Amino acid sequence: MKLRIERFALMRKVLKLTLYFFLTTPPIANADWIKIHVGEIFNTYTDTASINAQPEGIYAWGLYDFLDRQPEGYSSAKVLFHIDCNQSKYKMLSVNTYKGKMGQGESGTPKRTDNWDTATPKSLGFHIVEHVCNL
Repeated sequence: MKLRIERFALMRKVLKLTLYFFLTTPPIANADWIKIHVGEIFNTYTDTASINAQPEGIYAWGLYDFLDRQPEGYSSAKVLFHIDCNQSKYKMLSVNTYKGKMGQGESGTPKRTDNWDTATPKSLGFHIVEHVCNL
């Protein structure tokens, strides 16, 4: 009985990891990134094909390509956004940093936040929210 419970727990972990991988990676693996903003620190891109409208909000991928390598060692980041256009707010559901330009190369540990941020001109998600909500 104990062996059966351990196997079940292991299978759940494998299933969760597999599900996480497929939810965060496939939509951006072959993305067609469109530049939506040129900045002083990074350029902002989105993949229009990744935009997914749902009753609870819009989901979209963004890419930040930094002009210079950041002190932490990354040169770009891909972010999965949950966007509320009515309130001009967003959550960053997945943030993956990369050593290479345009989301290429070795990836760092994914991060996320459950907090809503207001899309103001100085906020990280502003240009993604502005672009997605004006389509």
